[in-house]
Amino acid sequence: MLYNHSRILMINKILKINALIFFLSFFASAEPEQGKDYELIPSDLIEGESVTEVFGYWCNACFSFETTVNMLKEQRPDVNVVQIPAGNEVYARLFYTIKALNLGKDAHLNVYKDIQLLRKNLSNQSDVEEFAQRHDYDQTQFMNVYNSFGIGIKAKNALRKVRELGNAGVIEGVPTIIINGKYKFRRTVDMQKNIDNMLFLYDN
Repeated sequence: MLYNHSRILMINKILKINALIFFLSFFASAEPEQGKDYELIPSDLIEGESVTEVFGYWCNACFSFETTVNMLKEQRPDVNVVQIPAGNEVYARLFYTIKALNLGKDAHLNVYKDIQLLRKNLSNQSDVEEFAQRHDYDQTQFMNVYNSFGIGIKAKNALRKVRELGNAGVIEGVPTIIINGKYKFRRTVDMQKNIDNMLFLYDN
């Protein structure tokens, strides 16, 4: 009986050790891998710690990725998420106008929906006025901010940064996700895995 009891204890100990090894190996393998999940980029292109997304309102993948961006913000509100609009000055001014007026993520999504689902043109000032009216925003206030000097500067700086990243070979398409200015993140179809990997790179 003593032999059997000792043997049972030994087997249990071995099982626990094997379980621990499996547990540790699982989480070790779950870490993002360079060359597979991300690549290193020149560190002087994006300053500070952030999850930076270069996006385009015309881009289907960017539209889909908004869900991931919003989930990331909800799971980790401490993370500095920065979005840089690509494309043209109208898109860039629209994005920064929405931010300046604190219209929130719904207004941001309305731009995507108008362009991609409703097939609305957003290529000039008249189109933007119609956009504001269509979504019941204060049209006068919206257009005053849209045409302001400060929004113009932000739009130009954003487009300049997009060109700079493109010239450096960092941007080959959108969305492009850059973490802490040194990791170019590679998306997968697994939303939670994307979030976990981005947060791992952000924290490390």
